[in-house]
Amino acid sequence: MESNYSKYRGKCKQLCDQALIEDASLRIVRGHYHDAFWGKQPHWWTERADGSIFDPSKLQFPDQNGEYEEFNGFVECSNCGKSMTESDGTIDGNYIFCSGACYYAFVM
Repeated sequence: MESNYSKYRGKCKQLCDQALIEDASLRIVRGHYHDAFWGKQPHWWTERADGSIFDPSKLQFPDQNGEYEEFNGFVECSNCGKSMTESDGTIDGNYIFCSGACYYAFVM
């Protein structure tokens, strides 16, 4: 039997896109899911017009009572913690940097 982790992990956006096809009234949301066991996790979900959440991949998380935090457009440099817009940063894998100096300080 396939676990919920393997069934849903990494498929958040794909499952939300499918939900939008089935119900055009939904709004797709990018942000983080705060899980009591795993902590802050990057995530996608959908929201109904009344503000309630429909999350087609929620079962991947061990804590089903976690909180959702919508992405506000700002990120923190993985090295120095400086706040910046996502478009102002340089992304390398799971990390983002405000400058070349921070990138090189981080990887050295």
